[in-house]
Amino acid sequence: TALKSCAHWLCNDCWKQYLESSIKSIKIVLCPEWNCCSIVDVGTLLSLVNVRCMNIYERNIEKSLVNLSRSYVKCPSKSCSNIVQVIGSGIDHVQCRCSHEFCIHCKQEPHFPATCSAYRLYMDEVYRNGDFISDYNAITQIKGRNCISCNNFIEKNGGCNHMTCRCGAEFCWTCTAYWKDHNAADGTFRCPKEAVSLQEETLAKQHSTSRRFYINAIDHHHARILQNQSKQKENAKRLLGTIPLDKGSLFNSELVQSQVDKRQSVLRHLYEMVKYVAYLHRICEFIAVSAEGYGNNPSEFRNNLQPLAIAAFNMSQILEGGRGYKAIEQI
Repeated sequence: TALKSCAHWLCNDCWKQYLESSIKSIKIVLCPEWNCCSIVDVGTLLSLVNVRCMNIYERNIEKSLVNLSRSYVKCPSKSCSNIVQVIGSGIDHVQCRCSHEFCIHCKQEPHFPATCSAYRLYMDEVYRNGDFISDYNAITQIKGRNCISCNNFIEKNGGCNHMTCRCGAEFCWTCTAYWKDHNAADGTFRCPKEAVSLQEETLAKQHSTSRRFYINAIDHHHARILQNQSKQKENAKRLLGTIPLDKGSLFNSELVQSQVDKRQSVLRHLYEMVKYVAYLHRICEFIAVSAEGYGNNPSEFRNNLQPLAIAAFNMSQILEGGRGYKAIEQI
């Protein structure tokens, strides 16, 4: 077998031995002839080595592209192995063929206009506070008992009924009597009174009013993550359904078809608006992150948040409750 680029010949056994050893040790396989820099083409490789070797060679090529050129980045999604080519110098994020979007610098979700360092600081605080795990404004109902001495609320998670409060009081979890009163006169150990039902207490997250931009960021995050896009698309269909067909064209097939085509075009436009609302919430979130001062100059962003937030809110309201062409024109 000979390479087309340089016409150097080797027997097939020598080719196989050379390719199998080279693929495991180097990233790009060259012609084995002395001082020849011709790259072994894919057709030659396919004809001489097995599929396992070809897969190894493809992975090596991908690694070399990522390591040697900033124009190629590997998709960070765990379920994807694609290499994405970055075209242009002013791009801060890209979208892979698998639909995963990510920042080309930190490989996290797109976070324009916040810097990568600002994004990391923000995410560290969010996960430390647990604000992404549940609703930021969540109200939690817990069951427990108040201490019979200091009235401090106590939540129990397993263990015996002998409770010791931090104030020093010892009491029974079942009947809430003092623990020392459980020793009866006849020498038995029993509750001196009947069991008492558990009490409920409402816990709400404490919000610092001085962190209003952080609060805005969390609110916009929940708006874009927790909003049901399929429900928003149903709202778009409902909005389009409020526009009646022209009655004068009911018996004209061409006019009916033109109106149907127009409505389909408007529906596609509304679907794009659903995506745009989520995009606006993402931009608002990271404008708020920048305004909070995570590595950015806050004054550059504090005046830019409100107009975009109002636009996202108004578009959502029109999708949910608007009627007719005027609502669509507002969008």
